[in-house]
Amino acid sequence: MRKILGVVVGVGAIVTLVAGAASLKWYVWDVVVGQSGQADRSMLFWGLPIAFLGGVLLVASFGLALVAKRLIVTHP
Repeated sequence: MRKILGVVVGVGAIVTLVAGAASLKWYVWDVVVGQSGQADRSMLFWGLPIAFLGGVLLVASFGLALVAKRLIVTHP
């Protein structure tokens, strides 16, 4: 049962890693780089919550990965 829970938590870690990386990619590449020459750069401000959410998701994915490792690797 522990190993199944570990696999489920591991899949959750992968999902949060992908979501966090995608949101940070969106902010950095599409907002910061994409709007570099435009006059209206308000998305630099309005996109910050999504960038912060992406950072939190990346940190959470590493925490979930550690929990999954602890659940899967059994100690005697």
